[in-house]
Amino acid sequence: MTMITCGLIHALPPSDRRVFGRPEAASFVGASVGYFDKLVRAGIMPQPLSLPGGVKRWDVRALNKALDGLSGISESEDSESEDSDNEWDRLVQ
Repeated sequence: MTMITCGLIHALPPSDRRVFGRPEAASFVGASVGYFDKLVRAGIMPQPLSLPGGVKRWDVRALNKALDGLSGISESEDSESEDSDNEWDRLVQ
């Protein structure tokens, strides 16, 4: 009889983690690992964090910021939406 043992790689689901390994970071941005490596080398995607023990991980916030830049989303647009919310609140009151 063959036994298969499975275990969790990570205790937290991806939505609850702050950093990803290389394959997960590539998947997060919708790229293959090889293409993700090219994007990192070109400076389009961020460099990984260097954790103790030589572990490399990509910060989700840095990945999101890079994706926001590629899609044209900027912090000024975020602040404009906050201003709009405040203006709406004033109109409703």
